[in-house]
Amino acid sequence: MSDFYLTTDIEKYRDTLESICKESSDYLMKVEGRPALSAFADVYETIPDLPKNFPVKCFAFIYKEEAVGYAWIVEDTERELFFILGFNVAESSRRQKCGTQAICALDEIYKDYNTSELLVSTKNYTGLNFWVNNGYAEITCVIPPEEQGTVSTELNLRRHIQRQ
Repeated sequence: MSDFYLTTDIEKYRDTLESICKESSDYLMKVEGRPALSAFADVYETIPDLPKNFPVKCFAFIYKEEAVGYAWIVEDTERELFFILGFNVAESSRRQKCGTQAICALDEIYKDYNTSELLVSTKNYTGLNFWVNNGYAEITCVIPPEEQGTVSTELNLRRHIQRQ
């Protein structure tokens, strides 16, 4: 088994994932005006507008058997698209390619899908650089703060997945 993989069996990583959520929330409150979505949240309760017919999964990023991050994924099977609802990497694991490895792992998990999308705050310069550097370069929608309940404008970014 590789040193890096994703799992939906997240309970045994609860303490670490909650710690990652806390440190991510501190940053996101500054740039978005809202906290990170916990790996253990009831997503449909937290985001009431989320269609209940779209499957939602939380994946923990595991490196050398330690949780280093997590992502919430919404599956839109009709459009063959997966939407990254939340993506958080531990501060101590940033700039070590863990986020990029997680994107590659998601591409493999969703190999029957051809597109991925996400929202990112225009004030989240670190996140914007990360996403654009990982191929999320197409802006499909600009959402003003008052529509999203945030403190900044958000961009819906799309990446077409290249299959080999």
